[in-house]
Amino acid sequence: MARLTEANVNQQPARAIPRAIREPKGPGVRERVERYLREVWAELKRVDWPSRPELIASTIVVVVVLLAMALYLGAWDALFTWVFSRVLVRVP
Repeated sequence: MARLTEANVNQQPARAIPRAIREPKGPGVRERVERYLREVWAELKRVDWPSRPELIASTIVVVVVLLAMALYLGAWDALFTWVFSRVLVRVP
């Protein structure tokens, strides 16, 4: 605990400077965007891009898997639609 003789009792508390008056701490928006785009471009140069045959083969695999999943889910949907239409819609 500070002694009253050491503490500046009559001193006003320090006021914070409004944000608009303070100096900017870092680069502006334009500089940050330019830096980001330069870094993205540098990173894209390092990417090991697939060859055309690899790209075509991967695309074919994706399309085949998507078709298989669509058929699988479509079959379950048709089955459940048929079952629920028989159970829920009972016409006497």
